Amino acid sequence: MEEYVFWILSYSLLYFFPGAVPHTTLCHAVSGDTVILPCAIKTSEKLNISNYSIYWQINTSVVVHLFYNGKDLLKDQSRRYLNRTRLFLDQLERGNFSLMLSGVEPADEEVYTCISRNKVTKTKDKYKVKLNVSSPDNQSLERNVSPSGQAQDLPNCPGDAKALDILALCSHFLMVLVVWTL
Repeated sequence: MEEYVFWILSYSLLYFFPGAVPHTTLCHAVSGDTVILPCAIKTSEKLNISNYSIYWQINTSVVVHLFYNGKDLLKDQSRRYLNRTRLFLDQLERGNFSLMLSGVEPADEEVYTCISRNKVTKTKDKYKVKLNVSSPDNQSLERNVSPSGQAQDLPNCPGDAKALDILALCSHFLMVLVVWTL
């Protein structure tokens, strides 16, 4: 029983270390729009981008965009995304691996994963972006109301799931407390 409590407590504490638990960024787009799905690594120097592979995918099988050996490699790209995606090639050496997706459609509402791999250092970074898509008719439902009563557009991207983070944090504490009292 003590090992189980230790395991649960250790796992919960990992949550507090940056990068230990993948963070999902939330984005919103209106059908027909162009959206930028954010993905960036922190770097203080220019990256040798020919050392990097950048994969944008859904699940583990749908290739949204692939950058390999210093160039786009789109022969394995899902037909659904053909001619609709692009990376910011002038920003890659600064660690900006964000993806532009044009002609957004309701079927694009997915969780996208950005994976960057450095073949020299063998480092791998992974980021998740949840894209919510609304129809132009429902755009008015996607607006915030300021304290003065005026409508304000929701930010497109990047946004983040602070409420979901708090909920996850609370559930980890609750789980630890319940196990601790057993």
